[in-house]
Parts: sequence; structure tokens; C-alpha cells
Amino acid sequence: MKCQDIKLILNSHNIKATRQRVEIYKVLQKAQQCLSADEILQTLEAQNLKIDLATIYRNLELFVQNGIAVKSTINRKHFFEIKKSSHHHYFVCIKCHEKAEIVDCKINLIEKELNKMNFKILNHNLEVYGICDKCCGREE
Repeated sequence: MKCQDIKLILNSHNIKATRQRVEIYKVLQKAQQCLSADEILQTLEAQNLKIDLATIYRNLELFVQNGIAVKSTINRKHFFEIKKSSHHHYFVCIKCHEKAEIVDCKINLIEKELNKMNFKILNHNLEVYGICDKCCGREE
């Protein structure tokens, strides 16, 4: 994605398109999975870009507040990704901490049952922990 496109996205969400924000957005956009602020910092440092961790955290929270990114809490640690049209959850390997997206959330089935009891879901969080194939010794 071009810098100009990223600037348009940020500006359309009433966010000033600073150099740091554009670079953080680029990292999130290119990521195949959600990233922690530390992982974003490491990616930026590998590109010889200097943005301190506090700035990364502030901008990630700004992205979340303005609907550009979503924050997930996995094993009490925050991860961020560009907001997609639907929500999703993660499987987390307890050995290597690799994350894999769970695509099909069945919360709507539970929500129907809860609606019958006049209970409205405001938010939910699903974390599934286990051991991935790689850590089980079954690399494909």
C-alpha cells in the first residue's frame, strides 16, 4: 500500500498522518497476524526506523479508538491488527506462543440463546490454548 493511500485512510479517520503513524500502519497492514507493540518495534528497528515503544503504544491506542485497528488480549498481552469486516479469535501455542486465527466464531448461536433470557452480549473474548503441530514434532 502506498504512503499516500495510508495518509488518506488516517485522515479519513480524523488522524493526522505523521511519519510514525504511517510506518506503524504499514507494519500492521503487512502483518499476517496480530502483533504486539514489541513486535511492531522490532519490525521497525529491522527497517532502521526509530520510533520509541511509548509512541507505538499511543498510536496503536489512537488507531483502536478511531476504528482503524482492533486490540485483542491474548494471555494477558495486547495485540493489534488492522480492523477487518468481521471479528475473530486465536489459537495460541503454549510452547512457542505462535498464534493462529480461528475464523468461524459461533458466538451468534450462544447469543440467540442468551437473547431468550433477556441477556445482551456487549463483548466477548475467546482464547484457545494448546500445542501447535510444530511443537508436537509433526512439522508438515
